[in-house]
Amino acid sequence: MTESQKIASRAIGAGLWTVGMRIIVKSVDLVMLLSLARFLDVADFGLVATAMAVVLIVEALFELPMTLGLLRAPVLVPGMLHTAFTVSLLRGSVVAAVLLALAWPLAVFNNEPRMTTLLAVLALAPAMRGLVNPRMVEFVRAFDFRPDALLELVGKLVALVLSVVIAARTGSYWAIAAATVAAPLTTTLLSYGVAPWRPRLSLTHWSYFSNLVGWNFLSQVCTAFNWQVDRLILPRLTTTTSFGHYAMGKQISEIPSQALLQPLLRPASAALISSPADQRQTRYLKLSHAIVLLMLPVMGLPLLWPDVLVHLALGARWAPAAPWLRWVSVLTVLSLPVVLMPALAMTLDRTRLAMFRTLLELLIRLPVVWWGAVNFGLAGAIAGSATASSAGTLMSMLVVHRLLGVGLGRQVRAFWRPLLAILPAVALLHATRPLVMERDDLAAMVLLALSFGLAYLLLYGLSVFLLWHCAGRPAGLEHHVLAFLRRHLLRLGSVVSRTFASSSTPSNEVGKHHVEHKR
Repeated sequence: MTESQKIASRAIGAGLWTVGMRIIVKSVDLVMLLSLARFLDVADFGLVATAMAVVLIVEALFELPMTLGLLRAPVLVPGMLHTAFTVSLLRGSVVAAVLLALAWPLAVFNNEPRMTTLLAVLALAPAMRGLVNPRMVEFVRAFDFRPDALLELVGKLVALVLSVVIAARTGSYWAIAAATVAAPLTTTLLSYGVAPWRPRLSLTHWSYFSNLVGWNFLSQVCTAFNWQVDRLILPRLTTTTSFGHYAMGKQISEIPSQALLQPLLRPASAALISSPADQRQTRYLKLSHAIVLLMLPVMGLPLLWPDVLVHLALGARWAPAAPWLRWVSVLTVLSLPVVLMPALAMTLDRTRLAMFRTLLELLIRLPVVWWGAVNFGLAGAIAGSATASSAGTLMSMLVVHRLLGVGLGRQVRAFWRPLLAILPAVALLHATRPLVMERDDLAAMVLLALSFGLAYLLLYGLSVFLLWHCAGRPAGLEHHVLAFLRRHLLRLGSVVSRTFASSSTPSNEVGKHHVEHKR
């Protein structure tokens, strides 16, 4: 096995583990969301969503790629870890201070006095994240994502228990705020138990991170507003209840990205960083193809079955959230082909190109989303976001062309197999949706939805491998998945054969003794 194949195999193994654990983690999030949806009012979700939009924007503004910087280091020395901890601590403190300063003005702006205290409490979450142990990056450098995933799972479980108890006892939006703070606090404390290390305040290696941080800060400013501009504009142009439905639809639409896309990006970025210069072009295209291949069928569910998902997960009173779930999911699909572009730009130390691309998208998004929201409400805001996302995807492809010399046509052709494979599966979902929705019994509806959903995924998988075979079985995710399954099936068969062999030994010995006795 070549070194490139070894890296690909390790990245796939790490990706499978990370995705599996992230699905479990997001399942906990989903259980918490469903529980809170039954204890709290729609307006409570709208209030917290408005406050969280500010938290997420401010936190994203000061997001620093310390982990990627540590991953790029040829040798990880203690001074780098101390510098990363110090910078992260300063960053968390600044975020918390900015949120505290904004709490009262935003409460006045939104005519919502409860937001002052709410933002003050939510400011604790980024402060906790700023204290996380940077030594955890050693596991990432070794393609071992298990510790991070386990810590996140424990944090989510603590948040689930705490939030449900508070919601059941008080019926208050403080249950959501408690979960938001409890998860990072738990994860941060446990990180020092998993990777024992005593931090020290130091900036001795600041020069190593300074260039990366400078351009990344500007890029994060634009990314933050691109991501949350609708949550800033819409509360002023719609009712709290309507915005609560929209926020819930958007929150559900983000679950696939958080459960699958984000954990896939970590090993994919690590594999891209470790690739030799002469293989970077091919590896980028293969990794992008793999991400689209995995994410496309997942996003097909909220696109085609939004009412089914909302009805099963939240109940009939949340039905107005279904259209927003569908159309917000479209935005995710539009950006799938280029999600690796920022990692590629950072790998080649061309972060400024990613920043300029994000800035141009923001300059398009702000006016079109505002105009759409003012004239057409929520639907107009989503249409404006779709326009900006399409422009952003095109600009990202142009950046990839400049960095790797890959033309737009070749980039688009890298996704032809997933796009063709999804068509029969989409037809199945479209045809079976009325059969699921007409069921009155919830248990029968769940059973039928699971059956059709499994058939949808199986049909997509069969189509993918059929098209891969027709394309000449090229190297890529399909090849690695088959090799992975073959190895594990052979290992399982070997274990089973040894088990049967060992279990048959006593009977053979008994037969042998019986023959000797007769003699």
